[in-house]
Amino acid sequence: MSHSRINTLVLGAALIGGLLVTDVARAETSDEPGFGPRAQISLLGGIQALNKNDTSIPDHFINIPTVASLSYQLTPRLAAEGEFTWMIPVKQSVDISGVSVDRKNPDILAYQAGLRALFPSRAWTPYVAAGAGAVTFLSNTDADRVPQLDKSETAFAVNFGGGTSYNLSEKWALRGDFRELVAFPKDGAAGLSNASGTDNVWMERGALGLAYRF
Repeated sequence: MSHSRINTLVLGAALIGGLLVTDVARAETSDEPGFGPRAQISLLGGIQALNKNDTSIPDHFINIPTVASLSYQLTPRLAAEGEFTWMIPVKQSVDISGVSVDRKNPDILAYQAGLRALFPSRAWTPYVAAGAGAVTFLSNTDADRVPQLDKSETAFAVNFGGGTSYNLSEKWALRGDFRELVAFPKDGAAGLSNASGTDNVWMERGALGLAYRF
């Protein structure tokens, strides 16, 4: 396993551990009253960039992410969350072997589970988040795809980041989220590696949408 992969896993584990320790400490000293609806559905959209993956996908490919998440508030300051993302590729000009061509990456699906540490105020609720799951690069051999994949490839992935929500009413909120998603394709994964091995695929996402609590 590469040092960058180990470092990323350590960072993700540290973030999750920190969320748990911080919330337990607060719960032991808090005299906060009970809180309202615990479940929340969020629908978000935005921009997602693919970077640092020289063995497979040219840097700076842009995708449009469609994000659906379901969370459950375990305590007033800690929520568990499951998230599904479909990254819809956008065709753009990229440099391949010194030639500028119009290409786009394969469609990508991401499914993650994790925790959010919440810092609620009267209207705003900032949070930090971390989790893990998988990413699937869907098969597509069209001439405008880079890479062209004969079969779908699934890789382990982690995410970390943060965001905030703004209460519009008791049940509705506007939510903004920034997340770093890192996928770890296996060495030898067809279309995602070369003779030197494979690079981690880093994907930065900024998204905005609505959340509904129930």
